[in-house]
Amino acid sequence: MQFDKEKIRSTLGERSKNDEGIGFIESTKEVLDFDEITQEVADRFRNKRPMGSCDALHIKDEGHIYLLEFKNARKSQIGKRFFLQKAYDSALTLAFAFFPNLSLEEIKEKLYLIVVYNDGSVIEQEEKSESFQAIKDEIRRLSGRKESILFGLGVYEGILYKKVLTVNKEVFMEEVYKEIF
Repeated sequence: MQFDKEKIRSTLGERSKNDEGIGFIESTKEVLDFDEITQEVADRFRNKRPMGSCDALHIKDEGHIYLLEFKNARKSQIGKRFFLQKAYDSALTLAFAFFPNLSLEEIKEKLYLIVVYNDGSVIEQEEKSESFQAIKDEIRRLSGRKESILFGLGVYEGILYKKVLTVNKEVFMEEVYKEIF
């Protein structure tokens, strides 16, 4: 599918903005506006019926394709299943619009989903529970995972995405950002 490059070109900072225009990632790194891409696909092939979509698409190289979703809210304010439809629709839209000659299995080997939330978006921070954190750490240790996947998105890791990350803004900027860009 062909897209108007000027219409879909954006920056990471722009894509992190919410409906009120408030962003929380300061970056001029170029990405594609995946919301706009998805809207064009829906208008053309779904009789303008809406589809869920991630905010940004970044194709680093042939083996690393990143779909990024930004939520300027702390994780406790985001519904457990908020991102499931977006993650599903986004993977299929990407396959249809960019890689029609590849199977979903082939795309999965290159595709990463990163959800970035902003626990610092609220002045009053939640109280931390040491016992609850210990339970979460033990479950993570037993499962062999370094980090937990939030919002129920773990169901898509290995199915639609090679890896799914759900990270706070600080972790994203300090660790993940430099790996992607």
